[in-house]
Amino acid sequence: MFSSVVMGLASTGPAYSLAATLGIIVAGVGLQAPIVTMLAFVPMLLVAYAFRELNASNADCGTTFTWATRAFGPRTGWMGGWGLIVANIIVMASLAQIAAAYGFRLIGLDALAENRLWTTAAGVVWIAVLTVICYVGISFSAAVQRWLLCLEVGC
Repeated sequence: MFSSVVMGLASTGPAYSLAATLGIIVAGVGLQAPIVTMLAFVPMLLVAYAFRELNASNADCGTTFTWATRAFGPRTGWMGGWGLIVANIIVMASLAQIAAAYGFRLIGLDALAENRLWTTAAGVVWIAVLTVICYVGISFSAAVQRWLLCLEVGC
């Protein structure tokens, strides 16, 4: 159960989500940002509830692809599956760059954090490390996620 909760928290990336979007929300909305953030919880709660119901009736690793195919047909399922793949590729590039920059700052190499070549190289290394973790298996991945969550909460 703990591993499942940790994997769920890691999937949402609460610290990254706040760091990456809070400034934009405040700039766009102004002082009403806290209420907008709280209201954004409602659709997320509904999505989580829908996923729970879909998993209860038909547990499947394909999620969007499988559920959209059954509900709306193969074309919609195919587009949903590819949409997730494209979104993940774009997000991984962004997350790798942020991880590289903050990784350099963590060890005191602020000049490298500002250099695009070095952050790109370090981002590629981050993606390679994460690929190896995924390749080793879900148990190892869950253990790494537990360790990282404890580190995130502790710091």
